[in-house]
Amino acid sequence: MTDDSISASAGDSQASTYGGVNRRSVLKALGGTGLVATAGCTSQLSGGSNQEWPSRQVEVVSPWSAGGGADRTSRAVADAAESNTDVSWNVSNQTGGSGSVGMSAVANAEPTGHMLGCTAPEICLYQHLGIADLGPEDITPIMQYTQMPAAIVVRQNADYTTVDEFLSYAENNQVQMANSGIGSSWHMAGAAWASEAGIDVQHVAYEGAAPAITATVNGEADCATVGAVEVASQVRDGPLTALGVMYDEQLESLPNTPTMQSQGVDIVIGSWLAHFAPPDLPDEVQQSIVETYNTVYESESFSTFMENNNFMRVKRGPDELQQFLDERYEFYGNLVEELNIQA
Repeated sequence: MTDDSISASAGDSQASTYGGVNRRSVLKALGGTGLVATAGCTSQLSGGSNQEWPSRQVEVVSPWSAGGGADRTSRAVADAAESNTDVSWNVSNQTGGSGSVGMSAVANAEPTGHMLGCTAPEICLYQHLGIADLGPEDITPIMQYTQMPAAIVVRQNADYTTVDEFLSYAENNQVQMANSGIGSSWHMAGAAWASEAGIDVQHVAYEGAAPAITATVNGEADCATVGAVEVASQVRDGPLTALGVMYDEQLESLPNTPTMQSQGVDIVIGSWLAHFAPPDLPDEVQQSIVETYNTVYESESFSTFMENNNFMRVKRGPDELQQFLDERYEFYGNLVEELNIQA
């Protein structure tokens, strides 16, 4: 069975289609669509206020630790946004609960537009796993700006450097698989991969992709399931080896790493990143934020950062993002049930 509702972004050369749903053992999906940008960056708040957005510092909350994709891209967004507004933009890291601590902080903030957050597939997972009472209906979507296929990495001096070698090792050993938190998108990708590959693994949770990668480098875990782009430099220069990417074609970020499909594990899955605001945000403020993000997305500084760091550029505006979140909420509910995932 395939899910043809998820398609690539038209007009963005780095966007790619993520694969369909295969219910033999797992569901698989990820994707992006485009949105035409407009310009501008200020608007009056509702309720008769003469205050314009942004009237003071904007804080962007990354719900995972520094060094991961959410943190790095959020800082790139903030840097570009600061150049296009009259106030400073700051990024803070509020970790815990597979990202639910940071996302909840934003969802519970005053809807002025001065606190924004980074979100990912986890927003569609918390309620299914009982991690937090937080879902797509509890946020105001702003913009998706990237997607990240999953990869499995091991330390370079490991006894296994290919998928076949790793699966042979797993037959006789308890595999410790690091991820960015129980119920995180990388946990789900790792669980889906293990199910498709027919092996049992012990999932080990960390507060973000960066510490999960460090644990693998240090030998605390046998492998890590993370975003391919998050480990590209460490695979290229050491100390990691990528066993494969969960995508339907080889990636520019890991040009020498084969796909899992080509190695007999038929799975395409990953993550994406988007920014959001608290619920009940006045329409005028949302529009002003979206206009600023449109400018950011097309800016030279953000485009250069994404290209230099091998992040795919995939864009969804608020309406398309809301629809996508609703679809992913149903998708991940089915995936949790299919794989019997428990937090």
